[in-house]
Amino acid sequence: MKSLVLTIVGLLLSAVAYAGTGDAGRESPFSIGNGARALAMGGGVISLSQDASAVYYNPAGLANLLQQEVSFTHVVLFANSTYDFASWVYPVDENRGFGLGFMRIGTGDIVRRAEYADKGTFSYSQSQLVLSYGLNIGEPFAAGTSLKIVNQALDDHSDFAIEMDLGATAKLYKHLSLGAIARDILPTELQLDSTAEDMPFTFAGGLTLHDLSLSEHAVVTLSGDLEKHADRAVKLHAGGELTLHRHYAFRAGYDRDNMALGAGLLHGRLKIDYAYKVTDYVEDVHHFTVSFLLGKSVPEQKRLRELALRPPEPTPEEKLFASLMAQGNSFLQRFELDSAATYYRQALDLRPNDQEIIGSLAAIAESRRVQHEQEARLRQAETERNQTITSFVTQAESLYDRKIYQASLDLLNLVFDIDANNLRAEQLRSNILQARAAEVEQQLLNAKQASDEGRFAEAIEGYNRVLEIEPDNKLAPAAKKQVLATMDLPEKIRAGIELFEKGRLNAARTQFNAVLEVNPSQATALDYLSRIGEAQTRTATLEDLQKDRDAWALYLDGLRYMRNKEYQKAIDAWNQVLKAYPNNPNTVDNIEQAKLRLGSQEPDR
Repeated sequence: MKSLVLTIVGLLLSAVAYAGTGDAGRESPFSIGNGARALAMGGGVISLSQDASAVYYNPAGLANLLQQEVSFTHVVLFANSTYDFASWVYPVDENRGFGLGFMRIGTGDIVRRAEYADKGTFSYSQSQLVLSYGLNIGEPFAAGTSLKIVNQALDDHSDFAIEMDLGATAKLYKHLSLGAIARDILPTELQLDSTAEDMPFTFAGGLTLHDLSLSEHAVVTLSGDLEKHADRAVKLHAGGELTLHRHYAFRAGYDRDNMALGAGLLHGRLKIDYAYKVTDYVEDVHHFTVSFLLGKSVPEQKRLRELALRPPEPTPEEKLFASLMAQGNSFLQRFELDSAATYYRQALDLRPNDQEIIGSLAAIAESRRVQHEQEARLRQAETERNQTITSFVTQAESLYDRKIYQASLDLLNLVFDIDANNLRAEQLRSNILQARAAEVEQQLLNAKQASDEGRFAEAIEGYNRVLEIEPDNKLAPAAKKQVLATMDLPEKIRAGIELFEKGRLNAARTQFNAVLEVNPSQATALDYLSRIGEAQTRTATLEDLQKDRDAWALYLDGLRYMRNKEYQKAIDAWNQVLKAYPNNPNTVDNIEQAKLRLGSQEPDR
């Protein structure tokens, strides 16, 4: 039993001597480190590790993995002792990564001695299975954790424990990073027989200056860590790496109290790293690590995702189709339907079953149908408008030719209500006003001369003519009143008879009524008033209507209603005219036209 104890103590002392000497205390046998690259740089990679070695050095580095990697490290120590490490890391995306690692240190073929006699051999080992996860928690910080299942075995004795590491990194600047790791933070123990040992707590932190370009093909990285094991002094890990042409690396470092050198080669997806470590009290150690890069890198995966999300480059036919649709849509927005339909039909030739185009063409066809109907209605309204204007102007010209000025002006006012700038009507109104002014002046002159010469009937007729063609004339009423005052009844009767014979029935009626005002039983006046009544029952002309202000106002109202398509109101106004002048052909014809248009407006029953 004593030999067994001495052997175990020897193994532990060897591990401690390899890890570093110079002070007392305990540390994990795995503090040797792992990965030839990291070991050649003195193990000072807590803020640098972003490869398979991050499972051990700092799980926070898994958050920034560039590629899936599998790594194997084998180290031959002393006295049949070996140290093996294998890990697999997988980047989920540019912000997360997983890692799985297994490390074992052990010695075999240990001779069992009892009473100075060989009793066979046995082995000793300590191993741990590591599951790690790293996550970017917000620029520039990342955090990670490792859950470890630790096993210690000696001969027939074995024990398991659960441990945990917590790590963090921070990118302080473009080429400067900070890292920290707390290992074995749970208070757990391993007990092989009657003696229990706890797992020693370790804390380490460091800085890295990485990817410093010396030239186009030369890059330098420098890093350093301070590490504190329970019951031991602070130890320094520091090193550097020179990378040439991205494939060749040369490394050197200081690992606690010992020097380290190394080199690396990257060929395709294969990485080979070597580290030579100078140690005290035991032989120098050679470390070899072989790693394989698997799958696509994170930047390449990101690029492929972006390409997958990016729409494919359109074919020439698709470009032509898109151009035709864009042109069609542009014309449609400007309501240029014919041009839009032309481009849509060309697009439909490329995609005959495109329902969007078919729907657009159907909408255009319906819009054009509605547009054509509206245009037809506008043309019809314009035609009716022009016909109305022509009819009014023609009637006004006819009245003007017969010197019926006021009636002609009334009709022109209706024209101006429709078309305020009608040139034909404006010219006719100018002619009427000039002719009326000239005739008024001449009639006033003639009437005065007739009155001065005692031809009172002619004077009265002249003044009546003035009032007929210019109802608001200021001179005629007073002059007429003066003439009437100087006339005797025979003269008035004679004037009435002359007016009657000239067809001036209303003026004649006025004369005879004036006689009856003086002598209500005057037979001649009564006889001619009866004749006037009979004459007015015959066919009346527009001139007759114009002489009757009330009848003429109703006639003009009917024309306005007709123009505004208020046909029933027009009929009602003209029926009032017919009560006074039942045989006026113009009014009868107007009523017939209004009835026809009114009938065409009524909906089908």
